[in-house]
Amino acid sequence: MKNENKNSLLNIPYASRFEVVLYIALACFNIVLVAALMNAFDIPAVLPAVFVALVYLAEVALIGYKRATKLRSLPKKNIHELLSEEGSVVFKNTTSPVVAFDSFGTILWYNDAMREALDSYENYVSRNISSLFGISPENVAAGEVTVNIESSIYRVEGFAVSEKNDGLYIAVLNDITKLTETERKYMDERVAVAYIAIDNVEDVLQYVHDKFADAVTRIDEKLKAWAASMNGIIKSYDNDKYIMLFDSVYLDKCIESRFSILDEIRDSRVGDGVSITVSIGVSRSRDTLKERELDARDAIDMALQRGGDQAVYKSEDGTEYYGGRTKTIYKRSNVRSRAFATQLTSLMVRSDNVIIMGHRYGDFDSFGASVGVARLAMLCGVKANIAVDVRDRNLRPCIEMMQRTALYSELFVDNADALDLLGPDTLVILVDHGTVARAQFADIAAKAGAIAIVDHHRQADNISDKVKLSYIEPSASSTCELVSEMLESAVSSQNLLKEEADILLSGIILDTKQFTRNTGTRTFGAAQYLRGAGANPTDVYNLFKTVPEDLSKEARFHTAITMYRDSVAISSCDGETDESYRIIASKAADKMLTLRGVDAAFTLVRIGEQIHISARSSGKINVQLILKRLGGGGHFDVAGAQITSDSILAVLADLKNSIDKHFEE
Repeated sequence: MKNENKNSLLNIPYASRFEVVLYIALACFNIVLVAALMNAFDIPAVLPAVFVALVYLAEVALIGYKRATKLRSLPKKNIHELLSEEGSVVFKNTTSPVVAFDSFGTILWYNDAMREALDSYENYVSRNISSLFGISPENVAAGEVTVNIESSIYRVEGFAVSEKNDGLYIAVLNDITKLTETERKYMDERVAVAYIAIDNVEDVLQYVHDKFADAVTRIDEKLKAWAASMNGIIKSYDNDKYIMLFDSVYLDKCIESRFSILDEIRDSRVGDGVSITVSIGVSRSRDTLKERELDARDAIDMALQRGGDQAVYKSEDGTEYYGGRTKTIYKRSNVRSRAFATQLTSLMVRSDNVIIMGHRYGDFDSFGASVGVARLAMLCGVKANIAVDVRDRNLRPCIEMMQRTALYSELFVDNADALDLLGPDTLVILVDHGTVARAQFADIAAKAGAIAIVDHHRQADNISDKVKLSYIEPSASSTCELVSEMLESAVSSQNLLKEEADILLSGIILDTKQFTRNTGTRTFGAAQYLRGAGANPTDVYNLFKTVPEDLSKEARFHTAITMYRDSVAISSCDGETDESYRIIASKAADKMLTLRGVDAAFTLVRIGEQIHISARSSGKINVQLILKRLGGGGHFDVAGAQITSDSILAVLADLKNSIDKHFEE
């Protein structure tokens, strides 16, 4: 019986024990009051006892009424009922902080451990729990969250006791301060892996051979000093390649400075102002050291494929790019081109058929490259088709010219026909772009089992897992240049059709602006090969001719030019437009670049629900980085973007904001 009474006492809620003490104190006070009345009035004990008993009962009733009123103010008395159960002792006496609150976030109760965690005797009951944790009650009740209280870190586990009426929720806090500090220390001391490559050793070696050794020595000293400043280890495994290991805590400083080592090395000049640049690929993923090394290797490959002079950081959250503010370094060697041609033909012969696609809103470069790759497939004896929008007004002359030849009369297919040709062993080759989303028919590329890429734009960071082979060379003037080199290693110029040579040359002429921009020895070498195959510049220029009404359309851009930041020309065209304005906008941007004092030109035009932006640069401003913030891409000096927006003025404001950020950086 005693044990039962003891258990019954333990079941009394924390708040009701005070009431028990109060009842006992009032009883004692009333006994003393009876004695005082008897002595003062000299009356029988019965009358004072009855009077005091009635007063005591009134006091008890009043306390009970107040208690009932207070409990009614709590959500359906849940907190009272909870604390009167066996578990109340656990919640009260546990060393883990515990808080009870309702669905509105009002704190109903908390234990002594919570009071110690707060390091304050201030009463938090009836306050909102967001004032305690700094997060909404919904987030606390939803599950596990992490909060900071005073100088400690807690993991809060919230769960619902009842959802009736105002609800009742319990939050249990676990101190993870030491665990968090240990994890941070582990993360800081985890080894990060970096690959470093000098981009333009061949150029420096050819033009300033006598000073090359001194230049490389200076770069070597700067890289070793950089590694020493981070307590890292750096080793050279080739004349122009390094591997570096260092603690991850120093990587945060590199990211904060946006890899300032790139600028320091770029400032090193050799001979008559030849600048040396490096590319860096780095990773500190949570995986094993081996996987980190593989990620760093992928990162350096990506940095080189994007044009060099930049750092690529691969983490669990994605890929980040730093630098890339100089023009892509031109590489004269076409050894890689021949190696890729061998790999591509090997992949072709293992496929049932090949479907070749350029990008949406195709141009001469994407179309010409498609024709060149189709020719390479024919040499392998593989059935090939070119998926193209046959209604495209810009490409219609090219399609008609190629269809007049027997080889290409049945080669071009639209979306529906290409889908019928798509099989499990079909190889889809994307030319002049590197993402599935930009393909002429994205649904075909998305359903393909294997994809190969031939492109001269900077590599995107969302390459599909289906890509089996890629040849991305930003230093090339055009994709047609790359394809021409591949054909040159496989077929002599005498065996190439004149129409094929013409269309490939048109792509080179388009992207080099008639050999005035982004040209090198390989560009002229490809043009010489095509000229030997019968390419006629006069016939090629006929493809560029436009109808007279296009001049008036282009004039809409020229009459709306405004200067921004003194050296940037911007023009926009809204109102009645059609698909032809996309090409006209790019031509207008080219002509705007010829204006005196203009280092970059941007044209904006609405076509349907999209705002198309064409960007051109003289080489002083990286328009690719500017449009990248708007979801676009391209080259250092030629770029574009398509933005879905209701207001061309809003896109214009975003463009100016991106230009401002570029200048600030």
